[in-house]
Amino acid sequence: MNERVIPDIGTCLKDGWDLYMKEPLLLSGATILMAVICGVVGLIPFAGALIYPPLLGGLYIMIIRLERGEDIRISNLFDGFQYFLPLVIAALLMSLLIAIGLFLLVLPGLYLTIAYGFTNLMIVDQNKNFWPAMESSRKLIHANFLSYALLVIVLAIILVAASIPLGLGLIVGVPVCIAAQYRFYRALSPQA
Repeated sequence: MNERVIPDIGTCLKDGWDLYMKEPLLLSGATILMAVICGVVGLIPFAGALIYPPLLGGLYIMIIRLERGEDIRISNLFDGFQYFLPLVIAALLMSLLIAIGLFLLVLPGLYLTIAYGFTNLMIVDQNKNFWPAMESSRKLIHANFLSYALLVIVLAIILVAASIPLGLGLIVGVPVCIAAQYRFYRALSPQA
């Protein structure tokens, strides 16, 4: 049996930074483009819910391609639209389940927020449909819950700190944090 070692947070952050530094201008440019598109589309009611998940999927695809040594282009940001339905349905279903969990007792909602953390990655990396991706994410993270929850807390602190200077730090912070999360996923995923 092939046992996986749970990566430490420092290693995930270093690996995330290293992945980012392979193509910092493209990843930061993709983050800016994603923010602009989501900002403009967000002016139309409910349109953001249809655009954000595939764009986030595209950012994940860019990170995955970099890790595999493949070339990336800014147009890869739109590759997430190949997984449009699973990504959007997963986002809506996760939001609904998390909201119900928060409404009922708070802790189930917090648990699901963390447990569904790999859903988008599993859709774009393993080509899973929305429910199998959600369940696989929940099971994989449940088995490593405390480690992943600590990573999520650290990434949240980084993103909050990066947003302080008028949000400018998010241009680097978002792709680095996504890459760090990907490294954690990669270390645990049976497909990795």
